[in-house]
Amino acid sequence: MKIYNKKNFRYGLGMTILGVLMLLTSIWKGFDVKGTVILALCLFLGIGLLLRSLSHDMSREDKIAELDERNKLVEWRAKSRALGIAELICAACILVSIVGMRVVEDFFGGMLVAFGLMYTTMLLAELFTLLYYNKKL
Repeated sequence: MKIYNKKNFRYGLGMTILGVLMLLTSIWKGFDVKGTVILALCLFLGIGLLLRSLSHDMSREDKIAELDERNKLVEWRAKSRALGIAELICAACILVSIVGMRVVEDFFGGMLVAFGLMYTTMLLAELFTLLYYNKKL
């Protein structure tokens, strides 16, 4: 048996192991609805990825889809939009933390520092990637 797509094999193996561990934990602690749904998804997706990585034709389809320019463009745009949304949410949380510091200084002060660091990190990451791609292109 040959592995044709090692990345999918690793993801599939990891998800299958996670699903089996969740199954063992559920047997030991008891089943609940949320855990059972996550368990089933992990097992089905993991086994599906394992089977796709061991099939030559399916692995070739996955690699072609991964290298497709349209799929890359959609992924890049989605990640860019997700970063913009995360920046807006962080900015809103910073404003809420500033207002909340009047009520509970300790709690909201910590939140202000945490969200401030996250927001600064996102802005710096965006700045450095813009500089890198402007220089590269």
